Amino acid sequence: MWVLSVTHLSVLAFLVAQQVPVSSAFMMPSQYTPPPRRLLSSRSVALSLSESSSLTSKEAHVLEVFERFSSKRGSACIDSPSSLYEVLNCLDFEATEEEAEALFRYLGESGQGKLFFNDFLPWYQDASDAATAVAESFQSLLVGRRTIEQFDQTSVDDDVLERAVMCAIAAPNRSMSEPWRFIRVGKATVAKFAELKAKIQKNMETDEGASSVYDWTQVPGWCVVTTKINPDDPEAEMEDFKSVSCAIQNFMLSMWSEGVGTKWTSGPVQKTQEFAELCGVDTSKERVVGCIWYGYATGGARYADPRRRKKDVKDVLGHLP
Repeated sequence: MWVLSVTHLSVLAFLVAQQVPVSSAFMMPSQYTPPPRRLLSSRSVALSLSESSSLTSKEAHVLEVFERFSSKRGSACIDSPSSLYEVLNCLDFEATEEEAEALFRYLGESGQGKLFFNDFLPWYQDASDAATAVAESFQSLLVGRRTIEQFDQTSVDDDVLERAVMCAIAAPNRSMSEPWRFIRVGKATVAKFAELKAKIQKNMETDEGASSVYDWTQVPGWCVVTTKINPDDPEAEMEDFKSVSCAIQNFMLSMWSEGVGTKWTSGPVQKTQEFAELCGVDTSKERVVGCIWYGYATGGARYADPRRRKKDVKDVLGHLP
């Protein structure tokens, strides 16, 4: 949702402060001068969907919504603040009715009691600039995440972990099955993990198949992740595993956004009954998917091995008629 704010809508805030009684959160200095509006064209006319070929897909969607609430079918003109309020809601702006009324009065300045799409679009373009910046920042976060192999010893605060789990359980899941469980593991239990590893006398395998001799007790943060098992319905169990995989990705991205590195690990030790018992996992109901190691990256996360993908978008994106 895009919240109407002074940052995004200084013009609207000024107008509300001057003409419509609202909370002091919108008050602006009386000497404030609204910036000039950018016009889509020199004429304020109703633009129909058939004339929208020059618009971007986002702008064309705005036009579609605008026409839905137009006073005349097939036109791009609304004649009431209540209609603008509905338009704003459909475009994911968190606007009050008072804010919609103030915006209607400002943009529909012709005095005809109407608001044309051509007058609304420049305002929308300005207001959505901040949302575009947020989207670009989020995409950079996704692309920039790296698996961290070496961690400093400083422990990560539990509230960072809790926010990561909050993001994890927001992942899509089959019929709201919520098949995941996250178990924070302390130093005493990690020491038992290390003993079990030594007892089994196998090195933990990494995703590349190479052996790992990393000292588990030197990993500052451990989170064991489980998924439901469903022996009577293997397809449902697989769907649940997919959901847990999505949740783990959300978890790691949340950590990365707060400057904390992660590594999703799995291997022969974690698949044993002894490991499950150490974690308090009832293997008749759930199984361990893996462990997420987390902590502050040694040398800084931005210097981690980028492991650039061998394929780019054009290699993996297909098109069908």
